[in-house]
Amino acid sequence: MDFVEGAAVQDRLEKLKQQKAKIDRQIALALAAERKSQKRDDDRVKVLVGAMFLDQLKRQGGRGSEQLLARMGEFLSRPGERLAVLGEDGSGSPAFRRLVGIEQ
Repeated sequence: MDFVEGAAVQDRLEKLKQQKAKIDRQIALALAAERKSQKRDDDRVKVLVGAMFLDQLKRQGGRGSEQLLARMGEFLSRPGERLAVLGEDGSGSPAFRRLVGIEQ
């Protein structure tokens, strides 16, 4: 193999590497878009299931909310989330109490 053929092979190899890098980026973007779509779908299901539970508690006049608050107390670990659901004293935040129909 002479120098010219070697240079042509190197050029071809470099072009193939660039194409591969471009395809790898496209694959990564497609996978990221798929994960984003799945997360959006998962979040929608979580919100709707949660809304159903809250509606059920409200229809029952808040009966059962103590059990839900206890379970949420075990489940939630972030301070802001605990405050948003449990409130300052653990009896339910104003928003939680409003959503389940417990008088303030």
